[in-house]
Amino acid sequence: MTAKPDPLIHPIVRLSICGLLAAGADWVEFAALRDAAGISDSVLSKQSRVLEDAGYVEVRKGAIGRRPRTWFRLTAQGRQAVAGHLAWLAQLEESFSAITRQATSLPADRDQPRPASNPLLGSS
Repeated sequence: MTAKPDPLIHPIVRLSICGLLAAGADWVEFAALRDAAGISDSVLSKQSRVLEDAGYVEVRKGAIGRRPRTWFRLTAQGRQAVAGHLAWLAQLEESFSAITRQATSLPADRDQPRPASNPLLGSS
């Protein structure tokens, strides 16, 4: 797994959907996912379509009795993308924490510019 940002997953609504789906290996019913993410039907429909078109989410339609139902689950590709995005976020947080720790422990000359050394930003 490569730690890298995924622009498809990064928007908070899609990150929430993917995170909730990644929490289990089973199918999640539309209403349960909508309620857990705290979003409307239309938002879930639109954002799940983006994830489905990217190959990250699989959609299954069926019925319970006479009532139509929709279920979602992450694909293997979706799980890999989520894992890489979360690893990138963890690295970002660690870099931020290190910079914050460094800034709070610097001597009085801390107003002087320092070279950036953040691997996430591509500095060398």
